[in-house]
Amino acid sequence: MNGMNFIARNGIKALVALVAIGVVGMVAERYLAASLSASTSISTKADSRPRVEVVHPRRITVAHRLQTNATLEAFEEADLFAKISGYVTDVRVDIGDHVKAGQVLSVIYVPEMERELAEAEAQLASKQSSLQSARRGLDHYKANITLQNALLKRREELGDAGHFISDRVLDEVRANAEIAKADLGVAEANSALAADQVDLATATVEKIKTLLAYRQIVAPFDGVVARRLVNRGDLVQVATATRTTPLFTVQRIDLIRVFCDVPEDDVPHLHIADPAIIKPFGFDGKPFVGKVTRFSTRLNPETRNMRTEIDLSNPEERLYPGMYAEVSLEMNRRPDVLTVPAAAVGSDGDGNFVYTVTNNRITRLAIKIGLTDNGRIEVTADLPEETPVVATVKGVPPPGTAVQPPMVSENH
Repeated sequence: MNGMNFIARNGIKALVALVAIGVVGMVAERYLAASLSASTSISTKADSRPRVEVVHPRRITVAHRLQTNATLEAFEEADLFAKISGYVTDVRVDIGDHVKAGQVLSVIYVPEMERELAEAEAQLASKQSSLQSARRGLDHYKANITLQNALLKRREELGDAGHFISDRVLDEVRANAEIAKADLGVAEANSALAADQVDLATATVEKIKTLLAYRQIVAPFDGVVARRLVNRGDLVQVATATRTTPLFTVQRIDLIRVFCDVPEDDVPHLHIADPAIIKPFGFDGKPFVGKVTRFSTRLNPETRNMRTEIDLSNPEERLYPGMYAEVSLEMNRRPDVLTVPAAAVGSDGDGNFVYTVTNNRITRLAIKIGLTDNGRIEVTADLPEETPVVATVKGVPPPGTAVQPPMVSENH
């Protein structure tokens, strides 16, 4: 009996212990659930703040860049025409031939002009002979007037010395002196006329010789024959307003002109010696690097573009006149300037601005900007170099909005 009571008491104690353990477990479970709920609530509340990325301003070299189409032309080009009419007897070059300045390209036969030269030279010889005769006559009359003046002076001195000189003799001597003087004037006039005739005949000869020199069509400079439009036996005539076909076209291509047009908005940034990269269309190989050599300093009133030229050395003659190319101009180059990504800069009626994060809140900062280059914008004022800037203005909450601690982006 006592044993049964002992067992009953122990069973009751065990049951009470189990109930107590259950109650403690339930309380602990509720407490844990309440704690998790509170933690989740706090975490959710913190995550509700927006998160933004920031970048640091960076110093780089920027420039105003322009890509435009261009045309390649010979540095010099000359169309060679006939200045006299005649038949072509010799053609010494063809297209693609390299020529030197003064080299004969073709010869024109003009027989009638050669006869004119012979006649003119004969006339010149005759006029020169006449001039020599006139000069000898002039010398004779100069000597005669000297003699007559001496005789007159002698007679006058004798009369003054008391010697008898009849008036008739004295008048004859004076008359002879006057005649000699008149003869000398005529001789001088004849000599001058003969000299003028010699000059005229000489000029005629030189003119014909000059025209005959045009029988030879010569290269005006070192270059390449780009066109040949004449053959032996062709009758060529002097170029006129209605006859404008040249015999040859010669181009200088050791130096090439690259012509491009700069739009009006880009003209203020253009300067002599601005770097340029030229990529001819269909050309396999490295681009050609040059510099702006000259520009017209005026805008075409129809296109509002300014003609700009770049000279390229072409010693291997890989570039040909008439080729098209793409030109990249680097204008207004500015080294070591402060920049931010273009996406980080906004603009409105108040000007340009960026967003920064101060004490985990969005702040708007007004700035001044300069050039835009390769996705970055130059900041010229009002942005401290160490200031972190929100990477993009798109979707940024209004200034004053609380945000999570910003993440620094390494990709900008």
